[in-house]
Amino acid sequence: MSDPHGEVTLERLLDERLLQGAVLVAGADPGVAVRWCHSLADLEDPPRDLDLVAVMARPEQLTATVLQRLVAAGAAAVFVLASSEADRSPPAVPGLNVVVVPPGVPPRALAELVARLGLAHESHVLQYAQRVHSALAQLLHRGAGVSALCTRMSRLSNCSVAVIATDLRILAFDQGPNPWMHASMVAATVRELHERLLQEDVSAGPVTLETSIGDNEVVCVVGAIELADHREGWIAVINADDSPHGHDLAEHRVVVEQAATIVGTELLRLRSVERAEERARGNFVHALLHGRFSNHADLVARASHHDFAVEGRYGVVIARSAGLIAERDAPVRLAEMAREALRVAPVDDRQTLTAVVGDVLAVVRQVSPAGRTHPDPTAHELRDYATGLERRLARLLQRPVHVAYGRPVKGAEQIVLSYREARIALDLGERLRMERVCGFADLRVDSALLGLAREPAGKSFFTDVLEPLRQDRSGTLLDVAREYVAAGGNVNESARRLGIHRNTMLYKLDRISRLLERDIREADTQFTIWLALRLSTLAATAELVDRDVSSG
Repeated sequence: MSDPHGEVTLERLLDERLLQGAVLVAGADPGVAVRWCHSLADLEDPPRDLDLVAVMARPEQLTATVLQRLVAAGAAAVFVLASSEADRSPPAVPGLNVVVVPPGVPPRALAELVARLGLAHESHVLQYAQRVHSALAQLLHRGAGVSALCTRMSRLSNCSVAVIATDLRILAFDQGPNPWMHASMVAATVRELHERLLQEDVSAGPVTLETSIGDNEVVCVVGAIELADHREGWIAVINADDSPHGHDLAEHRVVVEQAATIVGTELLRLRSVERAEERARGNFVHALLHGRFSNHADLVARASHHDFAVEGRYGVVIARSAGLIAERDAPVRLAEMAREALRVAPVDDRQTLTAVVGDVLAVVRQVSPAGRTHPDPTAHELRDYATGLERRLARLLQRPVHVAYGRPVKGAEQIVLSYREARIALDLGERLRMERVCGFADLRVDSALLGLAREPAGKSFFTDVLEPLRQDRSGTLLDVAREYVAAGGNVNESARRLGIHRNTMLYKLDRISRLLERDIREADTQFTIWLALRLSTLAATAELVDRDVSSG
C-alpha cells in the first residue's frame, strides 16, 4: 500500500547512490514506508511485528517458507544481498517487495542509510510539529478564538480548513487559497461524509479521505478533537490540488494532530463561558417569572446586560413531560432542551429566553406589539411557537410533551402574570385531559371561573356542595357524582365507566341525593355538582401555582 504520510519509502531508498543498480524483482508497491532495516539473522524465529521493517538476507537464506513468514510478520521489503551477478533471485511471494542489491553493498551501510533517512524524517516532523504547536498555542494563550486558530491552520497548510462540531455544524472555516469554496459547501460535504467519519478510526490519528466539494475533487485530512475520551468534533484540512504530494499530506497530518488538542481546549473554554452565560440568563429568567427584582432599577440593569427590552411585549410558554426531569434527563440534557427551545421559530428582532424551572421548561417569548384588531394576532404567534416546541421536544425526548402558554403582557414586570396563567393552563390541561398544546385563553369558561374559585364566596360554594360527599365513609361518592355528571346523567354509561353494576350505581345515586338534600337526577343539581367540581379543581390549581410562583 502506498504511504500517504511522507514516510521514507522503498522508492525513495532506491534513488540513493548506495543502491544504484538495485532491482525490484518482485512486489507491486514501491511506495511502501520503510523505517528500519535488519539482518534476517538478527530476527527472532519465527519473525514477528515487522511493520515498516526491511529485511536483509543472502539468497540461500530466502526459502519459500522464510519468505512466507516474513509476509505474515508484515515486512515492508526484502533486500537480497547478492555476492555475484550470477546469484539467482528468491522465489516470488505475493504481498512482499523483493529487491536484489548489487554485489559489494555492505549490509551495515544499507542499515545505516535506512536509519539515517528515517531519523531525518522524524526530526523534520518534530521540528514542523513544534512550529505548528507554537504558532497555535500563542493564539490560544491570547484567547483569539476558534476562527483565528482556523485561519492560522489555513496559512500553515496553504489549504482550506474547517472546524466541525459533533452535530455537523461548521464552527469555523477559512477558505485559504480556494476563493470558490464556501462554508455551506463544506457543510454539505461533511453531512455526506458523516458515516465514513464514524466508521474510520480517527481516534488513532488523522485519516485521509478523497471526496468532492461542489464540482471539485479534494483530498481531506481529517482528525478528531478528543479530550478525556470525549469527542468534541473534527478538524479538516482540505487540499484542492489536482495531485497533492505525499509530503504535503504529511504536513497536513501534523497540522491536524497538533491542532486537535489546542482547538479542543479552546472549545472547552468557550463552552465554560457559554455555560456561565446560560446560568446568568437562567437566573434572569427565574427573576422575570417570579418577579424577584429589588426594584425597577435592578430590573433595568439586569435586562440591559441581556439586551432585554423592558418595555417589550412578552408571553410565557412552558412545557412538561410526565415530569420534565426524568431519569434520563441529566443536567446536560436539560440544558440541551433549553437550547432546543431557542431554535424553534427564531426571529431576528425578537428576544427569546429559556430556563428549567422545577419540573417545567419555561420560555419567555417576545411577540409583536399590540394591534387594534380583534382577536389579538399575538395569540397566534404564541400558539405557533408552542406547537413547534411540543413537536421538537417530543421528538427529542421520545415521549409525550404538554405545552401551555399565558396571554401576552406589556412590560417585563408583568411577565409573572403570563407565567402564572401558563402554569394554570398546563395543570388544568393535564387534569382535564385537554390537547397537548393549550393556552390560558383556550380554557374559556375555566378562565372566567378562576376568579370566582379564588374568592371566599366561590370557596364556600364548592365546599358546601362537595364536603358531604368527601366525608362519606365509603370514599367513593365523589367519584360516582363526577362520572355521573360527566356522562350527562346516563346511569348505564357512568356505571360502565366506574366498573360497577347498574343497581349499585342507582343505590349510590340515592345516597348522594340524600346527602345533598337534592335529587341528583335533576339537571339543576347536576350543574351544581359540575360547577362545584370545576371550582374546586381551579382553586387547587391556583393555590399550587401561587405557591410555586411565590417560592420560585
